[in-house]
Formats: sequence, C-alpha cells, structure tokens
Amino acid sequence: MTENNFPALSLGDASRILLDADSALIFIHRNPDGDALGSSFALAQMLRQMGKTARVVCCDEIPRRLRFLLREQDDCAYTEGMEGAFALLCSVDTASPAQLGGLSSMAEKISLAIDHHGANEPYCANCTVPTAAAAGELICNLYRMWTEAGLLRRDADICRLLYAAIVSDTGSFKYSNSTRDTLLCAADLMGEINAADDGGDDVAMICHRIFECRTLTELYAQRAGIDALRITHNGELGIVLFTLEMIKNAGITQEDIGNIVGLPRTVEGVKVALSVKQSDDDPTVWRVSSRASCDIDVSAVCASFGGGGHKRAAGCTITAPDADTAFSIVAEAFGRALDEAEAEA
Repeated sequence: MTENNFPALSLGDASRILLDADSALIFIHRNPDGDALGSSFALAQMLRQMGKTARVVCCDEIPRRLRFLLREQDDCAYTEGMEGAFALLCSVDTASPAQLGGLSSMAEKISLAIDHHGANEPYCANCTVPTAAAAGELICNLYRMWTEAGLLRRDADICRLLYAAIVSDTGSFKYSNSTRDTLLCAADLMGEINAADDGGDDVAMICHRIFECRTLTELYAQRAGIDALRITHNGELGIVLFTLEMIKNAGITQEDIGNIVGLPRTVEGVKVALSVKQSDDDPTVWRVSSRASCDIDVSAVCASFGGGGHKRAAGCTITAPDADTAFSIVAEAFGRALDEAEAEA
C-alpha cells in the first residue's frame, strides 16, 4: 500500500481497470509537456480503437508547438459536469492533485493514476514506476500487452504519440533517466513508425517538431532569458527569473518561456538550473522549474515547497512579495543543496 492507504498497482492491474471500463476521461497536469500529451493521447487512441469512448482534459491550453499531437479532439478543455458521462476517471503523468491546477478538485473523483514520478503525492489507486523515463514508456508497455493479446491492432499513429512522449521527457535520450528499457521501447516504436507508409511523420520529423520548431516570439524569449540570466554560487547555480513586467516588455507570453529552464543548464560549470516565473493569476506566486546536471536531488528541494518530480528534474511554487525575494528564496534553497552535496562527496 502507498501513503494515504491508496493501493499501489502493477501495470497489469491498471490494464484490467482500463479494459473493464467502456469510457475514460483522462486528466493530465497543468502546463502540459510532450510526455503528458503524447502518452495521454496515445492511451485515448488505444481505448477508442477498442470501441471505448475516451477524452483527454487539462486545465491549461496545449502549447502551440505541441498541437501536432492532437488526435480526434480540438482541445483539452474541461466542461463542467462532463465527468458524469465517463465510467472511469484516470490521470496520466500527474504526480499530485496540485499538478491538476484548476482541476485539482477532480482528484477525489479520479480512481486510477499512471505515473513515473518517484516523488509524488498519491491521491487514488496508482501505478507508479519511478524507473520509467516517461509516462509514455508505461503506456508503450500497455500497447505491447494489448497488441500481443490481440486486443489492439498495431497502429503507427499511436506509436508516433508514444515516441513523442518518450523523446520529450528524455531530451531526445540525452538525460540520465534514459535506460536500456527506454531505448528498447523507443526502438520498437521507431520500427513501426518508419515502416509505415501512411503519410505520417517519421521519427526525425517528430524530433524536429518538438526540439527545433520555434516561433519568433520564442526566440525573443530566449534573448530575454539571456539578459535575465544570473549565475551564482561559484558558477554552479544558474537562474532565469521572469516577472510579469519583463514578459510584457519583451513582447512575449508565458508560453514562450515554457522551456526557458534549459537555458542556464547549457552554461559551462552550472550544476543546477532554475527558471522562476511570476504567475499571471497571483503576482505573489512564482513557479519554479529545476534541472540538475549532477548527483543532486532537486525533487527533495522542491518537495520542501510542496512540489516534486524526479531527482534531476522537478518543480514547485513559492510565495514571495517581489522578484528579489523570490530570487533569494530559491538561490538559498538550491545553493544549500549544492553545499550539502559537496560536503557529502
């Protein structure tokens, strides 16, 4: 049993729950990324192919650069009371009720969660596999189980969604979460995708869309991020902080800075990279994304603020009256983690 007495399920258990339901409403986390979208849309496609009704919902809009992943629905908008039309409410790639954002109240109605975040807050019966590089890897294993059992026919388009999910959360297999199983899973998907003669994207185009296609305003955001970059803690901590005023003055949007945490991560000598963004909804709330390029558990730091994630990639929110205070809070917390790691080395 997991914390709060919610049962810990195997993937086989999760499979049986999904197969027993004739319809499923699938929830994903706020600010959806390639893994959340690719894995949830793939699961929805798999259920639909078996004659079930399935839909994906999210509290936020899908980023422009990931809209190519949409399948059989125009958006992920939630409509009040729509859950009543579905036999099963489940979530994918969502580690806590807080990650549901504006739909966090729905957590008590969700009865199955499929996730890969080790630092999570169980809110229902859950199949959590921290060794999986992405939620897409877990859904890929469901795809294998169901096709091998003859319940599902092989489908290159489902494979495209799963490949997009996995390649997103592994940084095109550059991150330390990539394992032998991850690569074997990706290889199987690649084989089906590139062998298909259906006019769909091959794996090279999927990667191009995810990692290389940028709008002009996203490039402006990169320029603004370079101007805002601050390197501290003997060059080991890189922080990009955006206030609402900075975003407005740069002529960009919150969506344009969605992946800005990758910027300080590229600086030589930086071991921990942070992006800190002032919230549109409440200017005293700041969203923090963290990435580590060394053996530092950033999820533990984020957990101290009520967040979580993976050892080397995690997020949280903090409360601060102004930008200087927000900067000081994160610089002190993550700087302390760097000091502790150095002391233990």
